[in-house]
Amino acid sequence: MSEFPDHPFWDFSLDVYTSEGVGSACLELQDAHELDVNIILFCFWLGASGRGTLTAERMAKVTGAVAEWHSDVVRALRAVRVGMRGGVGGAPADLNESLRQRIQKTEIDCEHTEQLMLARSVDDLDAENDRAGADRLTDAASNVSLYLEAFGEVSDSDRKNLGLILKVAFRDLPPDRVEAAAGSI
Repeated sequence: MSEFPDHPFWDFSLDVYTSEGVGSACLELQDAHELDVNIILFCFWLGASGRGTLTAERMAKVTGAVAEWHSDVVRALRAVRVGMRGGVGGAPADLNESLRQRIQKTEIDCEHTEQLMLARSVDDLDAENDRAGADRLTDAASNVSLYLEAFGEVSDSDRKNLGLILKVAFRDLPPDRVEAAAGSI
């Protein structure tokens, strides 16, 4: 089995997603809009890493690069794993739970693969640059706003969740600046 290559987007995602409250915020956004959390994190990472903003054309390229994989593999595995909660049919509970945990591990590996696919979809974007933190924050908010346009109106609950993710991703910036950026989404 080949190993996953190191990638700063995956490292960023792990750091942000595993921070207190972020996983739940991401899942609430996912459940409310059936969106792809990997793309949300990617939008934040592009801005945070200084790679700039996405145009509508580039966003279509990004979402198109992973649409089939996300739908046919990631979501399919998630549906199987979620369906196994509490047991299925007459399967022994301990075996069911063991299998469910292995499916979850495979699901995470598939998410990791999707993130590498996302990163490749914009290989031609500038690598990290010397943009100021506030500009990076603005870029991240702009990227997420562009992605969310496809999902209808952003609710106050969505803004709260996005604000939490931004606070973690931009923990080095003043909280009032981050809150203002979250309010612009």
